[in-house]
Amino acid sequence: MTIANQENKILSDLFRREQVKMTAVLCRHFSLKDIDLVEDIIAETFLRATEVWPQNGIPENPSAWLYTVAKNIAKDGFRKKTSETKKINNVLNTNIEEPKDISFEESLISDSHLAMIFAVCENTISPKSRVCLSLQILCGFSVEEIGFALHSNKEAVKKILFRAREQLRQSKFEIKDLTIDEIKLRMDSVLLTIYLLFNEGYSSKTKDSVIRIDLIKQAMNLGLSLTQTESTKTPELFALMSLFCFQASRLDSRTNTQGSVVIFTDQDKSKWDQNLIQKGNEYFLEAFSTTSRSRYHYEAAIAYWHTQEESLEKWKYILNLYDNFLEIYQSPSVFLNRVFAYSKVYGKQKALNEMENYQDYKNRDYHSLLGYLYSNSNSELASLHYQKAIQKTKSKKEIAVLEQKIKELNSNAFRE
Repeated sequence: MTIANQENKILSDLFRREQVKMTAVLCRHFSLKDIDLVEDIIAETFLRATEVWPQNGIPENPSAWLYTVAKNIAKDGFRKKTSETKKINNVLNTNIEEPKDISFEESLISDSHLAMIFAVCENTISPKSRVCLSLQILCGFSVEEIGFALHSNKEAVKKILFRAREQLRQSKFEIKDLTIDEIKLRMDSVLLTIYLLFNEGYSSKTKDSVIRIDLIKQAMNLGLSLTQTESTKTPELFALMSLFCFQASRLDSRTNTQGSVVIFTDQDKSKWDQNLIQKGNEYFLEAFSTTSRSRYHYEAAIAYWHTQEESLEKWKYILNLYDNFLEIYQSPSVFLNRVFAYSKVYGKQKALNEMENYQDYKNRDYHSLLGYLYSNSNSELASLHYQKAIQKTKSKKEIAVLEQKIKELNSNAFRE
């Protein structure tokens, strides 16, 4: 890798990671209405990095360099913005306060991030708009990533974001201490934002790297912060944290030494993190201590069974969970996952009959599942569906897995 490419890679990684932190702190310092100003400050900061670093080299602490530059740009921006106000105040012989210094301390970043998500999830805008805004502004998602996360197309997401940002500019959105009732009204959107953030980190649909540890850590830290506040300790939160722990426990086994994806059935279970599984069990018990049941309860319960030894009984429990899950949450992914569980209990041929009830859009997961279900009975049709799945994903790692499945089908056909 050339020096220029190395610098670009570092900048790209830093932009994704630090953009979120900068946005949270700067929006808290100015206001949500000033999101355009905040984004300009961040863009200018990274532009300066692209100009300075090639000449002077990458700083010893790139993040600290970016924070320092961002603070200076923000101060300059504030001075320009208030220069006319100062002139008027001087004529009137009154004073205007200088802004408090902007701090990028880790504790403040964490507090600002969570506070900003709650602020954006204000209940005067639609639930979908809240989540779209949170994912873009506070999680750094692109329009494409938001589309994948919400099973929506890019144009629809753009329209939602445009309208929501207009509301931000015209409203009095602010970060403030919330009442318990306000927190309750916003919790669903906050938890969904954190859930989607984790999902993109755990199985990215848009990047070359299937696993994105920075997003996983970000989601788990946000969830952990919520568990430390009495008003946000809900069964749904504990179920979500249980799910995160169970899923994260398998991270080391999801890719091999070459970075290729390892499917669940081929994972080395000795690499599963037992401490995380135990923590997941603790959250699991907290989540099920009441009669409340949410989508996160069902997903946590399914994830729990995936940590258990392979058996027919295990898959019967998982299938039963999916049956109940579908009663409260209709989703293409839940339907397809249920069909996979059904195939484990009743066989692939009977599962194909279940697929006849599928009415939603035919994405990568749909074609990948059909490839799997046809693999024993019709290798040509299985291969065709795997090829369609390849066409519907941009992830090179996922493409490699699908191409390997086609290769195995062709190899088996040749032996027969």
